Amino acid sequence: MTGSGSTRVTRAADAAAILCLLLSVFVLVFGGFVLHLGPVPIRVHGAERLLFLAVAVVAVRHAVWPADPLHRRMLRALRGNGVEGTSRGSIAAASLLSRLAVLAAGYFAVVTIGVAQSSVGFEVTGDPALNLPARFDAGWYGGIALDGYSFEGRFDKQQNIAFFPAFPLLQRAAGFPLGAYAPAIPRERRMARMLWGGVLVSLIAFVWGSVYLWRLARETIGEIRAPAAVALAAAYPFAVFFSAPYTESLFFLGSVATVFHFRRDELRRAGAWGLLVGLTRPNGCFLSLVLAVMIAERLWRVTRPTPDAASGNAAVLPVRDLSILRSLGAAAAPGIGMLIYSAYVNHLTGAWFGWARLHEAWGRSYTGLAPMTRAYGWLTDEGLLHVVEGVPYDTLNSLGLIFALLMMWPVVRRLGPSYALFVLVNIGPPLFAGGVLSMGRMTSTMFPLFLALAAMAPPRAVTPLVTGFAVGQGLAAALFFTWRPLF
Repeated sequence: MTGSGSTRVTRAADAAAILCLLLSVFVLVFGGFVLHLGPVPIRVHGAERLLFLAVAVVAVRHAVWPADPLHRRMLRALRGNGVEGTSRGSIAAASLLSRLAVLAAGYFAVVTIGVAQSSVGFEVTGDPALNLPARFDAGWYGGIALDGYSFEGRFDKQQNIAFFPAFPLLQRAAGFPLGAYAPAIPRERRMARMLWGGVLVSLIAFVWGSVYLWRLARETIGEIRAPAAVALAAAYPFAVFFSAPYTESLFFLGSVATVFHFRRDELRRAGAWGLLVGLTRPNGCFLSLVLAVMIAERLWRVTRPTPDAASGNAAVLPVRDLSILRSLGAAAAPGIGMLIYSAYVNHLTGAWFGWARLHEAWGRSYTGLAPMTRAYGWLTDEGLLHVVEGVPYDTLNSLGLIFALLMMWPVVRRLGPSYALFVLVNIGPPLFAGGVLSMGRMTSTMFPLFLALAAMAPPRAVTPLVTGFAVGQGLAAALFFTWRPLF
């Protein structure tokens, strides 16, 4: 066997061994499970067989291909190959660990603090662990993935067409092997498996997005500060939603990947990721505006007059190397994604932007500056502490908004106007339409905030910042998973 062929085989064997080991740990913690590969069920009820299989694969692999043993590969991945021991593998591992820690915190919050029964919207099983993803909007995404879209002929009632399709489609794909479509199983159990499929999608998307963020940070704020940007994004208090079957992880991944490839002129990849963003959330279409401003920034840099080295006269750099039309086509992809879903909604409801009309059923309608004037009135009449005690969840969401606003100038200064526009167009419309409702969750996906914070923070301040953020995320996890209205 050739060298490249043997390398592929050894990597596959190592991956199989690690997968068996992880599955054995899963069985020890959660018990047995059933995977459905089409009509064929695969039942796993004991960890000992998985452990034996892992040991057997490792033994055969090292007997036939002893070069570059598994333990050395794992140590090399953990140590990394970049600055300060950082690599894609270490970034991915740390990001995944942060998400699993949030799930663990949520589980222990449920079994110790208990859920707020007055706020429970739905429950798919009495098992606290299996029911853990069943929170708030997760039911909408799980319902779409399980049963598809429906419309009752009215726009004054909450309906699932308000939620865009990319995440439910991926959730459906992940839920299939977990048994979400298994026959003769109650719908509640199938929904539980579908929701865990959504968690799997969120975990993968966040890990992938974190690697993209690290790569983007290396090119924008420097290799030394890049890991700090990822750590701050993962520890951010409202990053708790990256561990739930919500769209935050997918939107985060798509946005960072689009910007990363677009600024490199890898326009096909940028367009593909941008299309995904436009199909993920209503505000995904705004990414087209951001990419258009990036084109304008590039044109300005390239065409502005520069001193001629020989004569000292002003000279204009040529623009012929810029593929403006291709760039504009890639920039339009997020908006096209929104229009594709709008066409489907029009077919279903007779209204092109019926999904937008339905947001009023969740209390989102344009009120201008009314939320800000109302909040200012509360502060002046009652004082800060009384406001915090009266509306604690709005206060927490307001902290996310304040953080984003305070970081606007550092984002402009360190990254440029297009990155600041990304933040503004994603927090401005929901702020004017619903106040601080869900504002913390929305700021969690604003990756320029974490790039700018990592760029401006002294290295000695990064650890305290990450620690403070993580403590806040622990509180957010306890509130969210115990059905307190932090949404």
